[in-house]
Amino acid sequence: MASPPLSLRGIYESLRPPTLRDLIFSAKAFTAAAVALLAGFSQNLENPYWAVLTIYIVLNPPETGAIRSKAVFRFFGTISGGVVMLLLTGLFGDQLGILVGVTIAVIGTAVFFKQTDRTPTNYFWFSGAITAGVVGLTNLLQPTNMFDYATARMGEISLGILAITAIDSLFWPRPMTDDFLKTMADWRGQARQWMIDALSLTASRSLDEDRRQVVRQGLRDLTKAVGVIDAKAVQLPFDVVPMAPRGRHLDLVRREVVELIGDLAAIEIWARSLRRDEMLQTDLGRSIDAVTAWVRDAPELPDAMTDQHVARGAALADELAAARAELDPQASRIIMVERGLLNRLSAFVRDWSDLSLALRAIETGQTLPPRLEQIARRAKPVRSIDYLGAALDVAPMLLSMSFTTLLWYFTAWNSGGGALLFSFVGCVFLIGQGQVLRSSAGLILLILTAFAFVFLYQYAILPRVTDFPVLIAVLGCAMLPLGLLMSMTLAGMLLCVYIFAFLGLQDAYAADFNTSLQTLSASLVGLLIAVTSLHVCSYDRARFATRRLLAAVRRDILDLSRSRRIPDRDRFLLLAVDRLALYFPAAELAAAGGPLPRLRMIDDFGIGLNLMTLRRHEDEVSPGVRATIERLRAGAAVAYRAKLGGRTDDEPFAALVETALDDPAIRAEPASDPLLEALTGLHLALDDARLPPPGEMLP
Repeated sequence: MASPPLSLRGIYESLRPPTLRDLIFSAKAFTAAAVALLAGFSQNLENPYWAVLTIYIVLNPPETGAIRSKAVFRFFGTISGGVVMLLLTGLFGDQLGILVGVTIAVIGTAVFFKQTDRTPTNYFWFSGAITAGVVGLTNLLQPTNMFDYATARMGEISLGILAITAIDSLFWPRPMTDDFLKTMADWRGQARQWMIDALSLTASRSLDEDRRQVVRQGLRDLTKAVGVIDAKAVQLPFDVVPMAPRGRHLDLVRREVVELIGDLAAIEIWARSLRRDEMLQTDLGRSIDAVTAWVRDAPELPDAMTDQHVARGAALADELAAARAELDPQASRIIMVERGLLNRLSAFVRDWSDLSLALRAIETGQTLPPRLEQIARRAKPVRSIDYLGAALDVAPMLLSMSFTTLLWYFTAWNSGGGALLFSFVGCVFLIGQGQVLRSSAGLILLILTAFAFVFLYQYAILPRVTDFPVLIAVLGCAMLPLGLLMSMTLAGMLLCVYIFAFLGLQDAYAADFNTSLQTLSASLVGLLIAVTSLHVCSYDRARFATRRLLAAVRRDILDLSRSRRIPDRDRFLLLAVDRLALYFPAAELAAAGGPLPRLRMIDDFGIGLNLMTLRRHEDEVSPGVRATIERLRAGAAVAYRAKLGGRTDDEPFAALVETALDDPAIRAEPASDPLLEALTGLHLALDDARLPPPGEMLP
């Protein structure tokens, strides 16, 4: 298992020889810091070091689109946090106890919303929480200073934002659209190979479950693209390229990627069931070969051949639909499986073509076809949000701040406000970290190192250097190496944060030894309280997340079975794949490098989609068939209620599906094709659930 990034070993493992990009990153940070300090000192700002702190935080990640988007969120988050604290001070400034409690509640609420937002937009909430903490917690004993301190901080943060965005735009801006397109090209290459491997299962006559397990678990790498798109969809519209991608085009890319993941998961379920049959239809073999050849010929990046390839895909999808129509669904179950596979292959080809057109629109700025333009306008991301997980993440921070407040109250400690601030900061940076005690050792070392730099600067350099160019040159001797370290490890960023936070909490123009020691003691006490609280409230986040995500999918199927109204298919699909994308990384951590505890999530996904198909046709069938579908719904509800309770008993539900497959009333229905295909899909997913692949690990 990899060491935590803030542990001493994790910091050591992250070190490497600097690259040209690292040097450019460090040079940009130092130049922007020099500009901000020059402006701050010349205008006699209260503490220009807050501007430098902002520069180092906003500059990571170093792509221009990410910097500009982060700068926007930082600006509005800072303004919002400052304004909220001014309002709270106006209401409760004369009641210290209430002001402390309300301030902690505001900070906790902002961090809670940050934890529920999985996109870079959460930096708005983070900035608001940090501003509320710094402004509110450092001025609790002097509420009359709150307005001056808040406005000064907002001005200094704005100075830092302007400095870094200007320097980044003028010197070596780093576009990110090309990198995104390259990432998507790599993803499509992985999806292409996965598709070929999954279809090759139909040609195998051996019951090689180990090989199939490898194919199925290969899906986890494809789901990682969902998180990448979630991040880039926020940042790319701010990119430095001549025509920045539009948000709706990125939403369309995410939607098509999710659709393709759903197609691939379904294809694997249908394809593996055919490999036990030695007499595949010749037409099916040709169809599989045609899809394999078409996807192999797909261009890596959108180019002039995209239209031609999409046209071939449209013709191929029509051929697959025609081949499916030629197979009689009444003939046998094998024929029904072949029909189902052809249907999934046709959907895969169309979704792959749509993704190609969406990526070309991002690369070239060309307009989308009208059909895709309409889909893009409706393609709002659907994401799974775990409010309970977010609350558990915030709980140790609230415990730490509450305990620090009580310690401050009962001891009347002069640095209690500073300890309260650092207990908050320590929790914010340790939330979600594994092995908290190992990470805390790294953080304590970072605090002591930062204080050593600050002590040397304030008492050995600042009193002896009066000329600004000389001061900047001396600072460069430390800031340039720190910039290199920051480009390699999170510890480098935290070291910069603590250095300039220590400087920002003190007088910028006159050092006070007593104040410096009080700040150091407050930071160490606050961090120790934070670590203790995190350790007391610790739990296995990975295992908790896997259980929660699996339960959420099963609860969706239970609701789908019981709901009177037919749920929206697209929402169910998008939400299920989004949860799958979250599930795999958490399962990898829970497995600690061993086989993934898949826990039937893919099979639950297949059951849900096929149950959705039955529900969509429920109002079109005769009363007798409708009663059969209602019995199936009731059976699914019983099965998934039991699964949510920790029991697994699919046999009664499977028996209902078997009976329905042989029901002549269903075969006589005008809508028998989709009904039989959905029932066959349910049968395959339930059959797979009863036969676990060897080597699968259950928690």
